[in-house]
Amino acid sequence: MNERQSMGPIAVANPHYKLPMARSIEIANLLTPAEVSRPVIARLHDRVGVEQRNCAILEADGSIPLYGIKPPGEPSEPRVPGTAERMRAYDRHARELAITAARDAIAVSGIDPASLTHLVTASCTGFSAPGVDLAIIGALDLPLGIRRTHLGFMGCHAAVNALAVAASHAAAHPDHRVLVVCVEVSSIHFHDDARLDRLISNTLFADGAAATVVTNEPGGIELATTASTLIPDTADVMGWEIGDHGFEMTLGAEVPAAIGAAIPSWVDSVLARQGLTCADIGGWAIHPGGPKVLDVVVECLNLPQGADQSSRSILRNHGNMSSATLLHIIRCLQVENVPRPWVGLAFGPGLAGELLLLT
Repeated sequence: MNERQSMGPIAVANPHYKLPMARSIEIANLLTPAEVSRPVIARLHDRVGVEQRNCAILEADGSIPLYGIKPPGEPSEPRVPGTAERMRAYDRHARELAITAARDAIAVSGIDPASLTHLVTASCTGFSAPGVDLAIIGALDLPLGIRRTHLGFMGCHAAVNALAVAASHAAAHPDHRVLVVCVEVSSIHFHDDARLDRLISNTLFADGAAATVVTNEPGGIELATTASTLIPDTADVMGWEIGDHGFEMTLGAEVPAAIGAAIPSWVDSVLARQGLTCADIGGWAIHPGGPKVLDVVVECLNLPQGADQSSRSILRNHGNMSSATLLHIIRCLQVENVPRPWVGLAFGPGLAGELLLLT
């Protein structure tokens, strides 16, 4: 048996329509409280590095009924939906995206769906029970006895946690085959708030799903190790809480600096245990919490120019899809045949850092 677990090709699922920056600014102008300067909204859009975002709640005509937004050129009646209405939108769109990504991941893996033994799902933008896990099982006719694990509300780094759980499941028995699915519908949580951090999140987050299959079979991309760290005295600088009108984000301005100060020694020690240094890494998948996070990671790890190219490309063309983003970036490394080993890095509330080494 392979000593290390491996993952197959990654499949992604994106919504039917994308929200370009110009239309995003128009919508933000309609939904943002009047006391917020409209030029500030435009500047924030320009600075986050997102040219277009995946948006599941966007209709073909450019409208967003959830927020009372009519097609371009028609008068809108902006509204603030409650959390229950947002959860209904999450349930509909998360199921569709998750099923599509899971179906494609199974197909490209070349395995029999009936041989899957475990399903690991991750999402932080919504809750429902039965949830996306049962929807996937029903839609794809997976075994009724498949073992399910759901990682909820962990944030942007949850893909690493999901892969770590999958690797543990696979390692328990040579015949175990684990389907991993990350899905997020961030667009349902537009903040009706004048706080700067929430204005930024309104410009940054997006929707999407990604999936892969983890097995004990050789020939895939080996999950060499995962590692976690908590940055001391940062528990209040990033948060994600359930409010009466959606989930409420806290993004402290000190996040990039805290990451930059804490991660070099951590990353170096994790890689050293595998006999590696940063110079040995062929590809980097850095979760784009924003352009400043990418800047500080590249600088503090002294990475070569272009090491963050795939991360910036995903941010620019898809937005920050929370837990699904890292798998989108790793898929870029797969498609482009970037030499391994690869390192995945992501950060979330805690502040918590998660690292994934792929060989």
